Amino acid sequence: MRLVLMIAACLAVRLSAAAPAEETVVATSEPVTEAATEAQEEVDAKGADHAAASVAVGVALPTDAVQQIIRQYVADLATVDHRFQVVLDAERHQLRHHCAEFWLNELKRLDFTLLDRVGQIDYLLLRNKLEYVLAKLELDRQRDALAAEEFLPFAEALVKFCKAREDISGLDAARAAEQLDGLAELVERLPKRLNGNGSGMAEDSVPRRLKALRSVELLKSLRKSLVEADGFYQGYDPSYAWWCKQPWERLRNAIDQYTTYLQDRIVGVPQADDTTIFGLPLGAEGIALELRNEWIAHTPDELIAMAQREMAWCDQQLQLAAADLQCGDDWRKALEIIKARHVPPGKQPEMIRELAFEAIRFVESHNLLTIPPLAANGWRMTMMSPERQRLSPYFLGGETIIVSYPTDAMTHQEKLMSMRSNNQHFARATVHHELIPGHYMQYYMLARHRTYRSLFSTPFWMEGWALHWEMLLWDLDFPRGPEDRLGMLFWRKHRCARIVFSLNYHLGKMTPEQCIDYLVENVGHERSAAAAEIRRSVMGDYGPLYQAAYMLGGQQLRKLHSELVLGSGQMTQCDFHDAVLREHSIPIEILRAYLTNAELRADAMPSWRFADP
Repeated sequence: MRLVLMIAACLAVRLSAAAPAEETVVATSEPVTEAATEAQEEVDAKGADHAAASVAVGVALPTDAVQQIIRQYVADLATVDHRFQVVLDAERHQLRHHCAEFWLNELKRLDFTLLDRVGQIDYLLLRNKLEYVLAKLELDRQRDALAAEEFLPFAEALVKFCKAREDISGLDAARAAEQLDGLAELVERLPKRLNGNGSGMAEDSVPRRLKALRSVELLKSLRKSLVEADGFYQGYDPSYAWWCKQPWERLRNAIDQYTTYLQDRIVGVPQADDTTIFGLPLGAEGIALELRNEWIAHTPDELIAMAQREMAWCDQQLQLAAADLQCGDDWRKALEIIKARHVPPGKQPEMIRELAFEAIRFVESHNLLTIPPLAANGWRMTMMSPERQRLSPYFLGGETIIVSYPTDAMTHQEKLMSMRSNNQHFARATVHHELIPGHYMQYYMLARHRTYRSLFSTPFWMEGWALHWEMLLWDLDFPRGPEDRLGMLFWRKHRCARIVFSLNYHLGKMTPEQCIDYLVENVGHERSAAAAEIRRSVMGDYGPLYQAAYMLGGQQLRKLHSELVLGSGQMTQCDFHDAVLREHSIPIEILRAYLTNAELRADAMPSWRFADP
């Protein structure tokens, strides 16, 4: 609690002084703590007086008033996360919570009506982010506690040992050895105790398996802290090596064996199993929190209904394209035709390069977006490793486009599936998504405009922008024939399917295997590509709404584009797209409020019904 008070005082003093960040003083004694408390009270009083004075005289606040708070919060959180790295550490949780709570309170001291329009947008962005952080910290704390209570009864003692190293509080090696040896014995007994309780893969419910999986993740992180602590003492403290070497090794081995036990027997997916897919769905409460953070006013069921309407449109268009290829209304047969149209091994990079510049020429000829000369030829290309292709069967983009295509290390069937999945018409539909006007153009602009807003980065803007272009280019007759239309429709339907399977998975309504079947049967994926897609969604480093964000963000931008360009004519195509890029990666409802000059309120909440029929 002493450190919490000191950090609060230091943060408040910096804000009150309205000066560049100063070095934080670390509290080490009780008298300093009392001073910190007094400093906090004084700053609170001065801050309140200052806010009241601003209202009284109607003085406009500095244009970067909220930006200063954003930068301070980001810097302070980075300091806390750098200093406190042990999971399940109550002090770490308390400090992260306090950091967000403190800056949220400081933000609310500002008079919203005295901010300029950019400042008001920044206010809403930061208020929403900090409220989300506080709610997410509490939700994660509760779920971690439930998992640890059942499967990690030794966690508190292990955290204490690792924190002692982190705090550099001095080491009694003989006592530490006794603690480590006792922990090892406790961990070694756990499998037998759990077996005695009737635990086993066949009997375990899905919720219990999920708690075990969460425990495995926590345990891996604690093991990392344990190894780091050993490296801190080993070789530098002779008494540690003499007393603790064998107890530490016993504990490390016990943790490794127990991790394997949990993974194999309770979770039911052995560590060596690289095919079974099993992740941590968020549940209804978690999904609701994530949607609110993204300023989405719809329920999951409403979003799924929108995706299904869009899929029905895709099916109609697929049948028309199939008929043009003499396949009747059998779009799956038509897809088989274009999947066979791939370039020979070694030629994929050349094809993608030509497709990239074709898209640039199309955008420029239609005056859709300002493309600086440096951006047009500023991207690079590299090849994707076979290991990464297990998670990403299709090429990826950004500042570098990463080409997915067979390598000589793959089996014959893997090579064929990779070529079919990355055929010419699928590629033409998405190269512009990854480069220009898509992700590369975004990264180019993100580095140059409102960079302080990186805290609010959202896949609804990142992936939604690229998806918006897929739909806009369709409207502008970018596809050259039925083959190209099939390629674009395959991806468009795939983005709809992502909404359906990802939301249903996190709500517990679909298993990973059902998600794979859904992609194969409803979109036309190769099974290996569908499995890789679900593996990436469930087990990769993506946020829970990431996959749904493609089409949802795309539909948001499409709706906004219709309002400002196609409907009212307030903006040209080029002006609209340039404006979206200049505001950085932010939730689309907030972007809409800014571009439409809507009235802003400090307590605004998500309200835009973009997905209504």
